[in-house]
Amino acid sequence: MGHHGNARKLVLFMGCTMDLSKFIAKAIEVLSIVMPVWKSIDELHMELNAAKSMESRGQLRKLASRMFKSMPQVTQLYVNSEEDEDDGLVSALIDLYAEQLVKCESYVMVEPHAAVFKNLKQAVVRLGFDSEQICCKMPLQKLTHLYIAGDLQQTMEQLQKEYSGESAEFTQLKQLCILTPVDEKKEVSRVFTDLSFPQLSVLRINPSRKTSQLLLKSNMPSTLNKLEILTLYMGTIVLYNVSLNEANKTRLAELLDNESNFWTIADYLFGTAQLSSHAVLTLGTLPQQGSLGAKWQHLTKLEVIPAIRLQTLLELIPRLTELTELVVHDLQFDEEWELSEGYERLEILRLNYEVTETSQLAVMKLLAQLLPKLVSIEELFLPTVPHDFYAFVQEYGAKYPHIAGFAPDF
Repeated sequence: MGHHGNARKLVLFMGCTMDLSKFIAKAIEVLSIVMPVWKSIDELHMELNAAKSMESRGQLRKLASRMFKSMPQVTQLYVNSEEDEDDGLVSALIDLYAEQLVKCESYVMVEPHAAVFKNLKQAVVRLGFDSEQICCKMPLQKLTHLYIAGDLQQTMEQLQKEYSGESAEFTQLKQLCILTPVDEKKEVSRVFTDLSFPQLSVLRINPSRKTSQLLLKSNMPSTLNKLEILTLYMGTIVLYNVSLNEANKTRLAELLDNESNFWTIADYLFGTAQLSSHAVLTLGTLPQQGSLGAKWQHLTKLEVIPAIRLQTLLELIPRLTELTELVVHDLQFDEEWELSEGYERLEILRLNYEVTETSQLAVMKLLAQLLPKLVSIEELFLPTVPHDFYAFVQEYGAKYPHIAGFAPDF
């Protein structure tokens, strides 16, 4: 915290061996020994990795009140926990600090009962399901960053309560991130039609019925600086400088309706649609059917996390006619492989593999044939320099000037 008189931030990290209420009570006790009231602290960061507290919600609210009195000037609150739901402490803290908070990030599902935010600009929202009891009023016109982790429709309905009968306009919102359950069964309401995001520039969503409806029915700009589509296992798509006309937005919304459409979404965004100037795909798994990347001609960066065979990779690269950067986390070498044409656009190549004597020989054999074809290469990353690599560069650098830069300076 620095010199205690000027401390601005308090971080509380609790391991799983302690009871939550005892830990918080002890923290307050230690703070009060040094100073009864910490008016300088404006940021409270809590990592609560513990089992559920044995205390009642009433006792936890009293504990929250003690924290509030000890640190009355907090304007930024961050809470994370291994437990998905709040015991009551976090909800009580949000109720107490709400009016003065500028930033509130709770990755724990909370049920505030008297949270009236007046100055909030950045928020992570995970509301519980007891919507009749929850009171969470936000100044939608002041928010610049909003992250909804939970039921999208319920959260929007809750936030929109005070705007009944009129459009809920997020006037200043620049970034919107939504991670909502993919198996929502609740009937889609008209709440999405009443939402407006006129200044939105960054949108991060996962495929689901509700995010599909948000994209289709809400009012947002036709151009975005960044559009990110996330899944838990299959991968992540990132588009920069995105143009979404009505036809493209409608088609994308249709595909977003189901997470199983991820590969179709990738084919659409990296294929005929060509919605952006820079398109990035991170693969968490490899598709089981079809020719990998056959329709990804507008993909500019590819990151492959699962193991991939060398021959599969060498066949994939030429299909990606605009690819400039390739990152491979787990390259598996084949005994036999064959190069073709179409590698000349790659500027950055990062290959990771298990370093053994065999793999060192295999990667040197690969580089000896591949590097001459990488005429645009600027950066090459390997876990270690293969044997004879510098000798190869020195011998062939004059013939292939683009690889001369890989020679050592000494």
